[in-house]
Amino acid sequence: MNDYYIHLLILICIYLIFAQGLNIIFGLGGLLNLAHVACYAIGAYTTALLSTELALPIWVCIPASMIFSGFFALIIGAISLRLSEDYFAIGSLAFSSVVSALLVNWKSLTRGVLGIPGIPRPEIYGIDFYQNSNFLFLSAPITLLALLFVWLLFKSKLSRSLRALSENEYGGAAVGKDRKGIRNKAFALSATLAGLAGSLFAYYINYIDPSSFTLTEMVFVLSIVIVGKPGSFWGVNLATFFLVLLPEPLRQVDIPPSILGPMRQMLYALILFGVVFWRRKVLFPVERRV
Repeated sequence: MNDYYIHLLILICIYLIFAQGLNIIFGLGGLLNLAHVACYAIGAYTTALLSTELALPIWVCIPASMIFSGFFALIIGAISLRLSEDYFAIGSLAFSSVVSALLVNWKSLTRGVLGIPGIPRPEIYGIDFYQNSNFLFLSAPITLLALLFVWLLFKSKLSRSLRALSENEYGGAAVGKDRKGIRNKAFALSATLAGLAGSLFAYYINYIDPSSFTLTEMVFVLSIVIVGKPGSFWGVNLATFFLVLLPEPLRQVDIPPSILGPMRQMLYALILFGVVFWRRKVLFPVERRV
């Protein structure tokens, strides 16, 4: 298979995990968590630091990235879940900004804007994962396991409770739903998947810096969930393939890079606007009052 197509498949694997993590908290829970990209960054930096500074293997780095991201989410949840609706989104954005500032300014740990180079790819039983084809065979099973976990979660009691609280928070509380506990679990699971995606991203790119974890990245993964329909497992999977592959036909046209980049962003914006306008009654339902 062509190396470029392998590269695209690896990116799709990473974004499938990343987007489904957001789908849990935003799609099922109705909470616009703009700190999701911060959990992604924490996962990537945890893997980068553990693999470069301590030379720890993949079966230590990936679980550590997931745990640290989940712990960060519990901190967000303890504070942000006291807020609601738009205030919650603003609060989560503030947490994301704090993490971005730490990545830039905590130079003794993150090296600031210089980033962390030389992240080694894992080596398992002598297999060289520096070849992208081999790395695809590593990331694909991990992605399938993550998707299986999300699919089972969508069939679980936690999923039904999240949907109930999303539709009518006080009604759910009235029938005995533990709002704080349920949403904290959703936060932790969502962030754990983001940490897993960040870990794979760090291993694949071999270099990370704060510019990889900006609000632009958050908008892109949010676009995936909205285009795929929040709360839809299969819809988000299809939207991931669609939006990751969407700009590829433009590469076949002789367009200067200075124009190609803005064209891609405009294309994403137009599609997002069209989907939101077309499905506005589903995405923003009229609040029912008794």
